[in-house]
Amino acid sequence: MNFNIVGLMLVKDDSKRLPHKNTTEIKGKPMFLWNLKKALKVLGKVYVSSENDNILKLARKAGAKTIKRPVELCGDTPNIPVYQHSLEFMDNPDILIAIQANSPNLDKGLIEDTKYLMEYGFKELMTCHEDRSLYGSIWAIRTEKLLNYIDPYRPRPEALLVDNSIDIHTKEDLKQVKRIMSYANWCFNNNNKPQQGTVYRKMY
Repeated sequence: MNFNIVGLMLVKDDSKRLPHKNTTEIKGKPMFLWNLKKALKVLGKVYVSSENDNILKLARKAGAKTIKRPVELCGDTPNIPVYQHSLEFMDNPDILIAIQANSPNLDKGLIEDTKYLMEYGFKELMTCHEDRSLYGSIWAIRTEKLLNYIDPYRPRPEALLVDNSIDIHTKEDLKQVKRIMSYANWCFNNNNKPQQGTVYRKMY
């Protein structure tokens, strides 16, 4: 069965701890464009939701479709209502794969793994840290579940995918990512730790 799978990135301009975080340059490129270009290569069709016209312009130039997000969905709002709003501007997707803007050293292979696993039959998948705590650098969900999501503050994914990328929130996080991305062959995995890409099936 062929599924209509689309990507989504939430790229708001406002950020409390690191001003204009998502457009901060890393290696000469606005942060959010790193993952946007990976997503476009894997998924083909990717939407960017933002309240900022310049961000939307950069996204369109990169090849994404854009959604102007209302101000009321730009504060401390959980992602699910923003995903639901974005659906209104999409062409009836079966599966939505949301990729975080501020994890620029995310491995493109994890987007490929997510696409495969969702096609395999999972209804909801999220990335996690090595200790299996939820991360959300990637959050994939089938449309029927998204439209009827029970509690946007308590995700209950069926599967977890280990991701060792860095979630940038502070200047120190940014410095660390810049150091990492300066090495072309940087290795994500350490001995005796869960390998990036390890899948855990959640049982509730």
